[in-house]
Amino acid sequence: MKKFFIICTLFGLFGLGVLCGIGLAFPFAKKLLSEDHFVKQRTAEEVKRLKLTPEQVEKSKPIYDQLRQDLAKIKTDTLTSIAQASIRQSTELAGLLTPEQIEELKKLGDERRVKFDKFMKP
Repeated sequence: MKKFFIICTLFGLFGLGVLCGIGLAFPFAKKLLSEDHFVKQRTAEEVKRLKLTPEQVEKSKPIYDQLRQDLAKIKTDTLTSIAQASIRQSTELAGLLTPEQIEELKKLGDERRVKFDKFMKP
């Protein structure tokens, strides 16, 4: 019985460690996924490695602005495609469900939407 308690405690501690790790890493990962962060990092690296002159840096700003816009469009297009695929899947799945299951599917969709909106906030 004592060994069982120790094993359960260790699993509990491991679970808490996983949750804490995710909680700490999530904001950092979200920042890394932003196009602004990507472009700033890329710009800094290229300015340093290519030894760009101040004039070249100034002239390159529109190029990096275009990259930022292109990445934002790709992100928007991808999120739109994901949303369309999810709607299609949910609609097809709803055809197989009972009325009670459909209500639960709606609740699940609302919960997912809240999580997504929270994730997308800057």
